[in-house]
Amino acid sequence: MAQTEQLETKTWRNVAGAWLGVGTAPGALLVGAGLASRHGGVVPLLNVLFSAALMFLILWFQGMLGLVPPLGDGVNLTELTPRYFGKAMQRIVGAVIAIGMTGWFGFNVGLGGAALSALLKMPSWLGPVLISVPILILSLRGLQQWNGLAAMTTVAVLALVVIVVAKLAAPGIPIKLSFDDPLLLITDSAVFIGYISVFSIRSPDFTAGLGKRRDLLIVDLLLCVPVILIALAGVNLQRGTGTNDLVGILAQPGGLAIGNLLITLAVIAPTFTTVYSGAPGLRAVTGLKIKTGMVLITIVGLFLAITRFDLLLLSWLSSLAALLPPLIIPFGVESSHRRRGHEPRLVPLWTWLPGSITALILMVLDIQIAPLIGLSIALVVTAIWSLKGSK
Repeated sequence: MAQTEQLETKTWRNVAGAWLGVGTAPGALLVGAGLASRHGGVVPLLNVLFSAALMFLILWFQGMLGLVPPLGDGVNLTELTPRYFGKAMQRIVGAVIAIGMTGWFGFNVGLGGAALSALLKMPSWLGPVLISVPILILSLRGLQQWNGLAAMTTVAVLALVVIVVAKLAAPGIPIKLSFDDPLLLITDSAVFIGYISVFSIRSPDFTAGLGKRRDLLIVDLLLCVPVILIALAGVNLQRGTGTNDLVGILAQPGGLAIGNLLITLAVIAPTFTTVYSGAPGLRAVTGLKIKTGMVLITIVGLFLAITRFDLLLLSWLSSLAALLPPLIIPFGVESSHRRRGHEPRLVPLWTWLPGSITALILMVLDIQIAPLIGLSIALVVTAIWSLKGSK
């Protein structure tokens, strides 16, 4: 613990860029458009508030792990995993992160590449290549200018939202007070949870060294509030255009070329993050060198991008919502157990993997409450493990 105690205490300002970058990523617009398509228009207020609360709580409990002792462990995810997981678990967690980041690479580059191809009237495959190759080269060389990239992404997305909403979105309020099918409450919240799920697992990387709960509260809100607001803008965008394909809308005659330029700029910083975060996860599984992992993630992600993986956003997010949240439950329970002065225990595989696998199978079978069932299984099994260990 001596190393942890020497850790320099940070404030929310030191890490705000990463949280705001996720909160203002262009995917939130498409999330909102997808929800509007699912509801046939405006979205129930209850669904929005419930989704926002779940996002906040998941990020809060996982982010607490990075706070300085006695609030948390004070270290990032790479240092946390050996403290909480055995070798097999570390490999599985690494695989989950690598898969998640590769998928997000495919989404970001698919969206940005399609926008670039439409903007410059190039073949559809060339845009993703022109984005991926420079990002890979700079990643291999060790790019460090994260704050500038985060600022560029935030400005680009905010400008994009203002422009497309003013030009293309339907007028009116994108929410309603009435309540739809209760199952849609679950499926809508699953989309938002999926949106932040990979980042939530990694959130200790962006809270390590924070000194106060207030700092965590601020950065949590810096992510959740923009996601909700931009998603609501996406609801009105879909209502005004009748489609979820933002790039296609902007590329039409009379569309907004500046919009596709902003989309291209907006995906650059999130794509760098996927490469840098996915490569260590891949190393944990395969033992590959970090740079080799970066190349592999880029190759697979580029293939996904060229096939327009971004158009499968809601299905992708629902899958992430099924797979990842069950892992957070035993992680958080064990952290709380240690904070109360109990002996450390390694989190066993069976506390979360059955819930994740069950939820994924149910997702394939198109059972809408699959994420809820997976979480419930993880809660019950973790409770049994926790009670057994306290005897």
